Amino acid sequence: MRFIYEIGFTVKLGKEEAYQTWLAANEAKVAAAQPPGTKYLGTFAVIFTSEKTAGFYRSFSELDSYAAIDAYAALMKDEKSDLGRLTREESQFIDYDPNAQWSNGLYKLVVDAAIWDPK
Repeated sequence: MRFIYEIGFTVKLGKEEAYQTWLAANEAKVAAAQPPGTKYLGTFAVIFTSEKTAGFYRSFSELDSYAAIDAYAALMKDEKSDLGRLTREESQFIDYDPNAQWSNGLYKLVVDAAIWDPK
């Protein structure tokens, strides 16, 4: 099975350059800190999109099962793990205002999805 997990977010005003610098220094560490069954694909700036309120950044991960979501969440919750520590560091840049633009998506590979024609 194969999934892509997307997180869309907005960086706090005035923190964009600092976030880019932090990510350049830590992206390889974020990739290495992933639990089994997950792979960090990268964090991307949105150049253009039809989505109006999904945030200006997207982080993508590949997952091999629904269980990988739980493994990821458990490791992220553990502040002593590398992923938990890095997530907490990264969170200083993210705009958590309820009105800030954000999004989440989980996409399943078509050949693995339950698809049928309605009758």
